[in-house]
Amino acid sequence: MMHCDTLDEGTTAFMQWLSSEDKKSATTNNPIILREFVNNKYCVLYDINLGHDVIVKTHDGVPRCTSCNADDCGHVGFTICLDQKYDNDGTIFD
Repeated sequence: MMHCDTLDEGTTAFMQWLSSEDKKSATTNNPIILREFVNNKYCVLYDINLGHDVIVKTHDGVPRCTSCNADDCGHVGFTICLDQKYDNDGTIFD
């Protein structure tokens, strides 16, 4: 099971999630999934390793994980990728 402790691990989890066929199921191949996304405000993620939802709030363009109380954890890395995809495509899902 992949842990998502760093920004890079969050980016990897995002890429796995983005390329998965079932984006709503948390599995060992999808260690983090998106539950809810509100651009430039917050997102709710489910972390399979923690076994619960995690909220990442964005304030003045800076995401911060309320679960890890950090701005450099895997949840933040996942959220940064979500924000970039939304900014580039105008959507999260293809």
